[in-house]
Amino acid sequence: MHDQVAWQVELAVKPGKLESFRALTEEMVTFTRTESGVLIYERFLSLDGATVHIYERYVDSAAAVAHLRAFGQHFGERFVSMVERRRFT
Repeated sequence: MHDQVAWQVELAVKPGKLESFRALTEEMVTFTRTESGVLIYERFLSLDGATVHIYERYVDSAAAVAHLRAFGQHFGERFVSMVERRRFT
């Protein structure tokens, strides 16, 4: 066993929010590059721009929790205004 933590998320982009979501995603990716403990931080957008698939992996739960706290502080409010979560695994 290892201590790594990973999750997959499926999001629905709210109508009219695709370009704002793209810009926010660029900010999030740039910010996440500065965090320690992030192993994978990927986003995949469907061809129609309506669905986003996310895969993230962290070295351990402390790194994952640190990321979630920073995400909430810096991006949470804007993020939830642009997407609806369909699935979190």
